[in-house]
Amino acid sequence: MKPVMRDRLRQCRASGITALVALLMAAAPVAAEEEEPVRLPWQPGPRTAPIGDDLAEIEIGEGYVFLDAEGTRQLMELTQNPVSGTELATIARADDSGWFVVFEFEEIGYVADDDKDDLDADALLVAIREGTEAANEERRKRGWETMTIVGWHEPPHYDEQSNNLSWSIVGRTGSGENVNRIVKVLGRRGAMTATLVAGPDELVAAIPQVDELLTSYRYRPGNGYAEYVPGTDKLAEYGLGALVVGGAGAALVKSGLLARLWKPIAVGLAALAAGVRRFFTSGRSANHDPQRPIT
Repeated sequence: MKPVMRDRLRQCRASGITALVALLMAAAPVAAEEEEPVRLPWQPGPRTAPIGDDLAEIEIGEGYVFLDAEGTRQLMELTQNPVSGTELATIARADDSGWFVVFEFEEIGYVADDDKDDLDADALLVAIREGTEAANEERRKRGWETMTIVGWHEPPHYDEQSNNLSWSIVGRTGSGENVNRIVKVLGRRGAMTATLVAGPDELVAAIPQVDELLTSYRYRPGNGYAEYVPGTDKLAEYGLGALVVGGAGAALVKSGLLARLWKPIAVGLAALAAGVRRFFTSGRSANHDPQRPIT
């Protein structure tokens, strides 16, 4: 491994492990209670869906539904995932597919892609496992299930044309295995993270659909990666390799999606699917007021 890559990984391990432990401490499970059905403000496609306040947008076609930032936070609560405040949008299928994609933006500055040829998948996996084991110490203290990183489902890959960094990682607990797939779209002031939350049976069908969705993602004028102004705009303190380690460790927990990866939340996903179904089978149309909560 090249010295530059090794130094970046050392720096990221220290900060990533600390963030992992701190965030896991705040993620205690909530006892289930009998409550009124959650009303989520799903908006149907086709539409141009805004992501953030004049930050980005994406085209969604018929057969998809969209949640804005507030609706996404409600969804995180519904699926017992901690809210980080970076959540901006969610896209889901309008059928019983069960998967969804959560969009979050980290304003960390412009991430230079100088290390795009130095992405050492083996070294990155070691760093991720170290961070996971540190988090497991806290989980043992609390009597929670520990986690094991099985390995890459798809090693980190950077696309210079789209400035997208993507990977998939497999994890295991006593509850079984699952996969999270992450795509980070680099921008002028930070990175947009699109995390596919899917069960193993949904993954094969979901990945090409999500990839197709992301072809229509775009930053609004002034926010694109190519619009970075050297010497004026903030430069991120780390590169692509550290983004992967943080993304698969601290950032994954921060987004609340590690709870989805390691905990069975079939009830939450069933509620998600049921909510989407009700939207399309209750006689409401695309003319429904998107500001009005929908059950």
